[in-house]
Amino acid sequence: MLPPGFHFQPTDQEIVVHYLCGWIHRMPLPCNAVEEADVYSQEPEALLHGRERAYFFTTLRTSSSGLRVQRQAGDGTWMLNTSKTGTPVNVVCDNGDEVTVGYKRNLSFYLGKVKKCTGFVMDEYTLCAPPYDNNGTKDQKVLCVIRQSPQAINNAAKRKREASSLSEIS
Repeated sequence: MLPPGFHFQPTDQEIVVHYLCGWIHRMPLPCNAVEEADVYSQEPEALLHGRERAYFFTTLRTSSSGLRVQRQAGDGTWMLNTSKTGTPVNVVCDNGDEVTVGYKRNLSFYLGKVKKCTGFVMDEYTLCAPPYDNNGTKDQKVLCVIRQSPQAINNAAKRKREASSLSEIS
């Protein structure tokens, strides 16, 4: 938990260099603003606990072939919002050399088989070259920033109103 008045708003470069890289290499982090959680095991509303934005360290789950990332979470799925080329955005270290240090992908959360957009969005940050774990496989650790769009806030309020009106009828 952050102290009152503390606003955690790191840049993309700071997220990759100071937090994700530090967490992967088990270095001390500048603050405890990033939680460790399996963001692909529960829906974003449950992870945010009423906050508008939260930062999470997690490990990507891949298919048995290792070629596809599985992004199902609860009753929904995180789906990529990609450019026409489908490539992630480069995160560049601005130290004069313009070196790419990581990648940023933007995803939206959709519920159910009909893929109803919920208004929750996530930025998923990865390193350029993921380190290898002790088994020689790529360790796909990422830092995710989950936030609510105004649509998600309105949808949550609507669900709350509907639930309270149903309990009054019962």
